[in-house]
Amino acid sequence: MDKIFKNGKVYSVDDKNRFYTALGIEDERIVFLGFDDAADSIDADEIIDLKGKTVLPGFIDSHIHLLNYAFVNSYYNMSEDSSISEIIKNGKKIGIGLDEAGDDHWIYGRGWNELNFTKGDKRVLTKQDLDKISLTRPILFIRVCGHLATVNSKALEIVNELEDVKEYEGQIDNETGILSEASVKLCYNVMTEPSLEEIKDLIKYVLKDLSKCGITSTQTDDFLSLPGRNGERIMQAYRELDEAGELTVKVREQPSFVSYGDVKKFIDDGHRTGDGTDYYSVGPIKLYIDGSLGAKTALMNDPYEGDDTNYGMIRHTLEELQDCLDYSYSHDMQILVHAIGDKASDVVMDAYENAIKKYGQKPLRLAINHLQIVSKELFDRMDEYGILAYIQPVFISSDKPVIERLVGKERADRSYMWKTMLNKGLVCCGGSDSPVESFDILQNIQCAVTRDALDEKTEGWHPEEKLTVEEAVRLFTIWNAYGAFEENKKGSLEIGKAADLTILDKDIFEVDPHDIANINVVATIVDGKTVYKN
Repeated sequence: MDKIFKNGKVYSVDDKNRFYTALGIEDERIVFLGFDDAADSIDADEIIDLKGKTVLPGFIDSHIHLLNYAFVNSYYNMSEDSSISEIIKNGKKIGIGLDEAGDDHWIYGRGWNELNFTKGDKRVLTKQDLDKISLTRPILFIRVCGHLATVNSKALEIVNELEDVKEYEGQIDNETGILSEASVKLCYNVMTEPSLEEIKDLIKYVLKDLSKCGITSTQTDDFLSLPGRNGERIMQAYRELDEAGELTVKVREQPSFVSYGDVKKFIDDGHRTGDGTDYYSVGPIKLYIDGSLGAKTALMNDPYEGDDTNYGMIRHTLEELQDCLDYSYSHDMQILVHAIGDKASDVVMDAYENAIKKYGQKPLRLAINHLQIVSKELFDRMDEYGILAYIQPVFISSDKPVIERLVGKERADRSYMWKTMLNKGLVCCGGSDSPVESFDILQNIQCAVTRDALDEKTEGWHPEEKLTVEEAVRLFTIWNAYGAFEENKKGSLEIGKAADLTILDKDIFEVDPHDIANINVVATIVDGKTVYKN
């Protein structure tokens, strides 16, 4: 045997929640699960004394934007900025650093959130603010949610000269320089597209951070994440890293599109869900039907509080959404659709039902992403057709203080209904949506269990919707594996499965739930190889 781990707390997260103290690995697979006395009789090349540490199946994140995380952190991460004046000050510093780059080099940043400003006005950025940074160099600053952005006058001038700008009518405010929804990424059409080698470097940069968080697999929406929006080049970068043995996290792509034509071309080019290797594969077609709650672009059945004409935004016509789903479903593609508002998820469910009635029930594990505010009947409809729920518990930390002000108490009471989802029989897959939030899985698990902000210790917001620690761990292990059709390969510690392990310094099932995020990842193991050690 290659390795034996002993003297630990090994939680299998299998269908019977079996517990062990020892685990053995050979040829990248788990070949032994048992107790120390049996492990002592096994010959192994390496014996690791866990000294009481906890072993879990390798963490899986069901939804991140891996390349956008890297892109943001290689430019200007605005998440800590506390005021508009601070953003202007930082923007000017960046501009000075680009003096030799030429005026066509954009100043780019993401992560501002007016709701978190502690100094000055709590309002969205405008082009008038960004013009104070530069009138000659284009600037794009994207809100934390990714569904709203602000450009300066120079960037707005460039955007308005684009050939397809008319397709985004109603999403561009020329008075304020605010872009919403699909128009946010228009600037990517003219920003310098990264080379193949630059994309590889961005991927490798993120893999290290993922491994530090105990993540062994992730599902990522990358196609719209970089200037150029070149999905084929992105896939090539991953595949070349895979062939070179340089992927240390198993990646499943969620190819995202904004038009029916793009969806059709991707499928007609021969791509199918499941294509690829254990380290890089094609997952579900990813679509967006609405925006975000904070940007007030999430699509609602009733208007936002104090804004009687604003119901949010729909990013596709109903006809185009149906065309996208029909073509994908009829070609046996898994599908994942972003829906945050209650009307958004209703619309997606209508379209799923229409596709199923046309082409018959298929085992494609269709899914809805986010499900932040939902209609009362939605979960029953999802359960009837086996629709998966992709959820992000960590969102509650930042949304809890503002949600009732945005949508009122009645709709706030229909938010983040995780326990109800499970009680209705839905399979839930846990994600972070990074860089919207951190991909620290332990933070996500803590929020699922406490329904508190990370720095709070209360009974929790709507405590009836709390998950148990076991349920929260399953969100980021076996249920995410199921969402990727990989439940027989990974997601639990069982004989024959991949030796993907996350080792923690404390027992996640015994610590105070409000201290889960303070547990340390001491090692991350992928296919039996240690890719991170603390």
